[in-house]
Amino acid sequence: MEFGIFIPSARNGYIISETAPQYSPTYDHMREICQTGEANGFSFALSLSALRGHGGTTGFWDDALESMTQMAALARDTEFMKLIGSVNILAIHPAIAARMAVTIDQISDGRFSLNIVPGGWHPRELEVMKVWPGYEYNEYRWKYAGEYCQVVRELWEKGVSDFQGDYFQYEDLRMGPQPEHHMNIVCAGASEDAIKFTTQYADYSFRLAWGGPEALREVVDRFNGQMDEAGRTIRPYVALGVVMADTDEEAEAKLQNYVDNPDLGVMEYMLGQAATDSAAGGTSEILAGVDAKGFVQFSTDFITGSPASIARQLDEWAEIDVAGYMLVLTDYVEDIKRMGSEVFPLMKNFTPPTVPAKA
Repeated sequence: MEFGIFIPSARNGYIISETAPQYSPTYDHMREICQTGEANGFSFALSLSALRGHGGTTGFWDDALESMTQMAALARDTEFMKLIGSVNILAIHPAIAARMAVTIDQISDGRFSLNIVPGGWHPRELEVMKVWPGYEYNEYRWKYAGEYCQVVRELWEKGVSDFQGDYFQYEDLRMGPQPEHHMNIVCAGASEDAIKFTTQYADYSFRLAWGGPEALREVVDRFNGQMDEAGRTIRPYVALGVVMADTDEEAEAKLQNYVDNPDLGVMEYMLGQAATDSAAGGTSEILAGVDAKGFVQFSTDFITGSPASIARQLDEWAEIDVAGYMLVLTDYVEDIKRMGSEVFPLMKNFTPPTVPAKA
């Protein structure tokens, strides 16, 4: 089982609480996180695309590093970790996304993948940029994303696109050089339309976990069945939070302190934005099934405990047929060190990263 890092490249990471660690993202911090991750058994890192924050008392995501620029720098500052950058497809032209990805492919020597973010659940970030097509977009966003990816793939594979679709029409759109390695596309959606998109265009799938391991197992089994029917071998990577302390009691108290002090302004804003997402299986439906604790945890399951307890729980989660887990942490650098020295050595289902031999 591979483990990766959901790096906190937007303000305060992924815990919506007034008592959680408060920080604005810096590149130095992201570099330290990834370099520490490489030294402690982590295989990959993903950064999000955030174009506007959620406010509240904590300024959640009000500051955010640009994902692709950040990944280009991390490609130079890391050795073997797989890197996944994100593009909001309403904000970035497919030819620009394709060219940026090829550039990072060169810098990273083939370690980069492109995460496609169709947007939609947070319309305000796009409205203020004057690139929001209207709320009806949520009904066709994954078809739009599919055409976007077809253009990107044509540019990667042929260097030219004459694509004629419903949303994109080009003649003699060119890009060079072509990538030196196979370019992976990542899908982080969970709706039925997103899953269909994954079967057609994606190489990897990421999703959140909410409701415990048995709920995840049910979702994953259904997803894997759909992939098998489509002749794809994709298994999802899943986000999972970890709150660790010296004892189980201390770890549980730490998480409970976050849950007891939510940033209600952020929750109100997120609910209002998500309510505009009318797509089946979209963000509005997902948040409808999440309680206050789930909001604080960003709709992500968290496990708590001492290092030994975390190792035992991760082994249990690893029995689900997923490709790996992308961890959300509280004190990223220190938690990563403890994962490497105190958790992974105790696990039965831990797969260390592949480290290429040095020439």
